Amino acid sequence: MALRGQVAQRQRGYGWFLYPGVAVLVLFFFGMFFWNVGISLLKWPGYGPAKWVGFDNFRIIFENKDFWESWSHAAFYVIPFSLLPTAFGLVLAVATYDAFVGRFGSKLVPVARTGFFLPQIVPIAVSGMIWMWMLDGSGGALNSLLDGLGLGSLTQEWLREPDTALLAVSAFMLWLQTGFAYVVFLAGLSRLDPSILEASQLDGANWTQRLRWITGPSLRPEAFVVLLFLTVGALKVFAPVFYLTGGGPYSSTTSPATFAIDSFFGGASVGIGSALVTTLALIIGGMLGITFLIVRLRARVVKRDA
Repeated sequence: MALRGQVAQRQRGYGWFLYPGVAVLVLFFFGMFFWNVGISLLKWPGYGPAKWVGFDNFRIIFENKDFWESWSHAAFYVIPFSLLPTAFGLVLAVATYDAFVGRFGSKLVPVARTGFFLPQIVPIAVSGMIWMWMLDGSGGALNSLLDGLGLGSLTQEWLREPDTALLAVSAFMLWLQTGFAYVVFLAGLSRLDPSILEASQLDGANWTQRLRWITGPSLRPEAFVVLLFLTVGALKVFAPVFYLTGGGPYSSTTSPATFAIDSFFGGASVGIGSALVTTLALIIGGMLGITFLIVRLRARVVKRDA
């Protein structure tokens, strides 16, 4: 008991290192959030006097079909922004671990890690410009490649047609986020005992079987973190859409974040834009709260069964 008391007293001293960060978080995050909530209850163009309208701004956005269309796009973006990068990142990380660590040596792992993580390092404005050049309908790299291969019939105005624009943004998101999942999974594989994989290979397990029964299950904590992080990012995605299509054409690629920015600056309605941002923050906060409760309940069940 005395030792436990000494440990608890020592840990309480660490709080002084956390208090400044907590104070900044409360001041700049929660303070700005409640300030934004206050603006969402006003009719205000961003200058001059404001008029109290209560929840009319929320009623307006809920009756706006463009609002629901942006959320349908956000739900779709979960696939290329979260689900597919998680799956591809897992497969690439396991393949890298098997090939480099098992055959060629771990010295090549940093090279592969840097290559796959490069899209996360390059400024997204630069990445968006490169992708716009590649997907340009007149003289873009992709259409030029298709023409060179004799597949000119497949050329498209990739960023000017609603269906192809949505697919182009999805491909951009997949390329952008796979490296993040890859690095997280590769770090998780560092705690895997190589002797287990060697034993499975001696028992005749192929690569798919090892992924299904050994490496895959061992990376469940990392998979949970990656899925949660990227799913939240898909719901509030802004930069990939803004830099590649700006939400067009014909609002076919808008997300809730780009819709809110358009309402702020394009529609000169700060109150409606604040209502959009407040709604987005509450939905994401609710998702995080539910996830936290599920994790806590699962931890209690595991602890009780143990």
